[in-house]
Amino acid sequence: MTPIRNLRMAAKLRRGDAIDVSTCQTYGGAYILPPGMFVEGKDYCNAATERWIWSIGQRRSDGVILASHSDEFYHNDNFECLWLR
Repeated sequence: MTPIRNLRMAAKLRRGDAIDVSTCQTYGGAYILPPGMFVEGKDYCNAATERWIWSIGQRRSDGVILASHSDEFYHNDNFECLWLR
C-alpha cells in the first residue's frame, strides 16, 4: 500500500482513532459497513483515496448501515443518521 500523505489521517489510523472503509462493498457510491464495523467515537475514511467519510446512516427499511463522503444521511427520512462529521 502506498504511504498515506494525509498525516492526520495516517496518525488516526495508526492510533485506532479512525476506521478505514476502503475494503467495504459499495452501494450507490456509499460503503456498506458490515455488522460491528460502526463504532461510536471513531472517525471514518477511505485510506486508499485519502477521503474522509462525512455521514453514516442506518437504512430504516432493512437496517443496513452505509457510510458516505457526503452528508446524504443527515436529514434523510429513509435513514437514521448515526454519525456526522
